[in-house]
Amino acid sequence: MHSRRAFSGVESKGEACLKTVSWAAEAMSSHHFDEVVFATEDSALVGAMNRPKAWPSFAFQRAELMVSLESLRSWKFVFESHSTNRGVSLIAQSAANYSNLHSYVAAGAPSWLEEHFEYERNLLST
Repeated sequence: MHSRRAFSGVESKGEACLKTVSWAAEAMSSHHFDEVVFATEDSALVGAMNRPKAWPSFAFQRAELMVSLESLRSWKFVFESHSTNRGVSLIAQSAANYSNLHSYVAAGAPSWLEEHFEYERNLLST
């Protein structure tokens, strides 16, 4: 899907994750996907969304996110370790470190990551 969004004035990694997942939920809805699995390395967010009674200190964040999720028929949050999502992490780092504001989604994977994605494809096929 060709969607992109830049956020400014974000004060913490937790706030960034919340804004990003909220935006992703809205984007999925606008693309008419109504059954979505959100994978994130934010284990607190996964816990708060899947087991809210066990994570009462995240009630406000969960309530904020539920507004974005209400247009989806079903959703699920799963933990995705940093190491299994390395390509996305490298893209995010390049955007942050080099003020790279163009969309990799629009242009395709950057050439400097082709080897990494090929390696991941080979891991999945074995």
